[in-house]
Amino acid sequence: MKTTLRVATLGAALALTAPQFALGAADREEPSPFGIAWGYLYGHLGTKVYPYVPAVREHGAGLSRVILFWQQIEPQRGTFDWSALDGYVGELRSPDEGFVTLYAASTWATEIPAALMPAAPAKNPEDYYRFVFETVKRYRGRVRYWGNDAEPTNPAFWAGTKEQFVAQLRIFHRAVKDADPDALVVLGGCDGLFVPPGLRTPAGEAVPPNPHQEVGLAFFDHVLREAGDSFDVFDLRLYLDPETIPPRVEYIRERMRANGYEKPILGGEYGGPSFYEFPENLPYLDLVMKWSVTPDEHGVAQVDPKIGQAIAAMYEKMPTLAPQTQMFLQGCPPELEAKYRRIQSRTLVMQNLFALSAGIKRSLYWQYSPATNERDDIMGLMFSKFSLTENDGDSLKPTPTAAAYKRMVSVLNGLRTVTRVPVPDRPSLLLFEIDRGPRGTALVVWERRDRFSGEDAPPIEFSWPTQWKRAHALDALGATSEVTISNGKLIVPVGVTPVYLTEVP
Repeated sequence: MKTTLRVATLGAALALTAPQFALGAADREEPSPFGIAWGYLYGHLGTKVYPYVPAVREHGAGLSRVILFWQQIEPQRGTFDWSALDGYVGELRSPDEGFVTLYAASTWATEIPAALMPAAPAKNPEDYYRFVFETVKRYRGRVRYWGNDAEPTNPAFWAGTKEQFVAQLRIFHRAVKDADPDALVVLGGCDGLFVPPGLRTPAGEAVPPNPHQEVGLAFFDHVLREAGDSFDVFDLRLYLDPETIPPRVEYIRERMRANGYEKPILGGEYGGPSFYEFPENLPYLDLVMKWSVTPDEHGVAQVDPKIGQAIAAMYEKMPTLAPQTQMFLQGCPPELEAKYRRIQSRTLVMQNLFALSAGIKRSLYWQYSPATNERDDIMGLMFSKFSLTENDGDSLKPTPTAAAYKRMVSVLNGLRTVTRVPVPDRPSLLLFEIDRGPRGTALVVWERRDRFSGEDAPPIEFSWPTQWKRAHALDALGATSEVTISNGKLIVPVGVTPVYLTEVP
């Protein structure tokens, strides 16, 4: 899944703009672009729920997201359990803070009985309409965003056809709008694991596609063509190489324009790095390619035990594995755990800057809650270290990545625009200019290097014209650097870690 796109000039060349979110009142202040998703299970199947939305605000973010399952809310026809969703909505101060994904998994109501996954077409469309309508009606005016399912191109998450997905999306849209006309329907997330066809590097080299991406692209081509009137916002996941975000965003916009419309794009999930972004981990690609979910007679998801056995074997020989593999394993050497967190902290800053420069108005980091995966679960291998928190007895403690997130938001708070600025004499440098309104302009700069080993090389000198008299440099990991301003130029050492540059009054 690793992409090697180098877009030193491509990203700057794309003129990427996006329409504003249709939030209702014309005088409503545009909400914060920063968000944090809870995670996959929110009070379902016995999972513990901690105070969440207040923690999102403490991180400086303004958007939250939870996933609720049909089985969780309506365990039997006509019998509703609102406890988890009541708790979540009760923490919201504004509807613009709220994003709820309703996942069509039920042991009694869907064609494939499942308490968790996969989502599937409803046996009776009227049951599905009632479930969505009653849920949205209960929270009318208190939740802005409602999403249907997630990543339907993966059979582990959607067990129907693209035609069935469109049919159920139409029901979902009608039910949401009937219950709350001001709510926005978010089209169930596109995983974003693709390279736009025909994309080339600045050097003219073709960028290879991701495995089987043509299936996913064809699925969403169908949805965009047949259901453009059944959603308000497109959810594009922003994983993989951060530099590929602008061309992926533009590809989705082009596909909408080809069908006669253009709607806002929300980044429903981002984070990383993920396991398969490192070439050293591609020999294990067959694990995820074989991953599928088959519910048993009780609707409980079952996974091929051979996958878990293969992951257990990796743990048994952990010391012999490549460090790029070890750092994803639980209980890896402390120095590799620390390195992973540094890479992760850099990555979230890069993802946000590329997304914002591409016109993405809102996005959510995945995830806040501690991962619930078992050690030998393929999802645990790929995502268990994405969390901003870890269990600490009966409470949660933040990871170093959480501090990096807060640091980023505190610097970028108040932003109006984010612009990619070419550095002609140093194409390896990635520079962004942030207009923060009354807070003034900020710059963020780093050098494109190998994500794993790039921190081992010494920094280079970054020199840039400025009218500032004094400046402050703070990097994404919290380290400060000495800044020199001489003859109208700002000079600061730069490496693989993004550096925030701000004027000192």
